Amino acid sequence: MAWFSRFTRFGDVHLVFGQENNMSCGIASVLMCVFKINKLAPGSQAVHANTAIYNAYSRASGGRYQPSTQGTHPDHLVTVLNSLSCGRWAWSRLSAAQASRSIVNWVGVTPAPGPTVTVNPVIIGVDWDAGGAHWAVVDTIRSFMGSNYATVCDPWDANVHVQAIDAARPFVYNAGQGGLSVDFWGSHMGQTRPFAPGARGRIQNWGIIHRVT
Repeated sequence: MAWFSRFTRFGDVHLVFGQENNMSCGIASVLMCVFKINKLAPGSQAVHANTAIYNAYSRASGGRYQPSTQGTHPDHLVTVLNSLSCGRWAWSRLSAAQASRSIVNWVGVTPAPGPTVTVNPVIIGVDWDAGGAHWAVVDTIRSFMGSNYATVCDPWDANVHVQAIDAARPFVYNAGQGGLSVDFWGSHMGQTRPFAPGARGRIQNWGIIHRVT
């Protein structure tokens, strides 16, 4: 798969990695967090980091990871993140009501418009309303005209999804609502298996993976 530069209506740009296999959304989300925190650039660094993450996940899970058929467990993803020089991480299982406030607190809010310089991403575990689960990254929350908007970097379609978020209400991820994107090169799962119109989910069973230091 590949890295994609995605732009939002707030005037910022987000690097999004397209997951390589059917079940590798967790690995792709870890890779995005490492690159965003350490301000790395796609290229040879990405190849080495991706290989290191796959190997680290295999060690954490106690067997060779099979990304086409195996999902990723948050405990193992935390172990991988804590081995990659990007701070200390933890997994928190939260109620839907707690999740929104926690995302806002951990990621922080930056006024829009304009670029963001420093980010503190989290990995959200999404339970789809239609069944199944998925990992994705929230790397910024922008405030605009009295409302807050979370930028979800989704490895499935390698796109950004700008979603309203209210700390007092459960966060609903509407995956069918994506930012404008044009792919000049590279591939991602969404090209052949796009999200269905109306696809949505929420944080219920899989919680949030976040930095603690």
